[in-house]
Amino acid sequence: MVRTLAVVSLVCCAFATTAHASDYVHSCTTADPRFDINDEALFVKSDPNQAAIDYQTLDKTMISERRGYCLVRGNRYGFEAQNYTLRIRFAYQGSAIETTAKCELASDGLPVSFNCDREVIEFETGFGAGGFVGNANGGPTTWNHNGSVMRLEADGNVHRFVYDQPRSGMVKAGARSGDIVFEGQRNGATYSGTAYIFSKSCGRVPYPVAGNVSADQRAVVLEGQAPRLGSGCQVKSYRRDRLSFELMGR
Repeated sequence: MVRTLAVVSLVCCAFATTAHASDYVHSCTTADPRFDINDEALFVKSDPNQAAIDYQTLDKTMISERRGYCLVRGNRYGFEAQNYTLRIRFAYQGSAIETTAKCELASDGLPVSFNCDREVIEFETGFGAGGFVGNANGGPTTWNHNGSVMRLEADGNVHRFVYDQPRSGMVKAGARSGDIVFEGQRNGATYSGTAYIFSKSCGRVPYPVAGNVSADQRAVVLEGQAPRLGSGCQVKSYRRDRLSFELMGR
């Protein structure tokens, strides 16, 4: 029987010898509603015995990958996350069937009674459990924002769009390399947090925003009510603001 590693959402395994898996899921949903994959075994949903069906993997596409560890009471409990889509072929009732599958593998080595004191991300890319971030080396990615070059950085669950090379208009408004334009969290395909407008006389002014990640993971669009400032840097009104970030590369 040919089996493949199914798509992963959150995979964790403990480095510490005292670790006990507190969560484990390994399953795939196929485009053909008659079948499922569990622990890499393909079976017919209606079969109470879940007899395994041999299958061939034609293609596996990485969606995201994430590795790191939690520090708890002096111990390290490692985790790894990978997301894939699979295209498989198999024979069933005399017919050759080809279908796709979206799968999740989740395993958490952190003991149930423990909380993660500090999460350290060693590698993260694409759309993973923690968010949209990273390149093949786990570092920040580069984005375009209205002509400015931005970096998308992650510190655990906190994500930030930071100016790398602000355009001339933003420099005149007071923006500098390293200034944060957005910081917040990602939950699934949604970002929420705080964005900042820049004023040469008033500095950075925060306001709440939220938005979504595109299906191809190459764009983030955030919206909120940005303040209009009057004399003395007082807020006199609000305007609808839309922040768009497009992936450029590493």
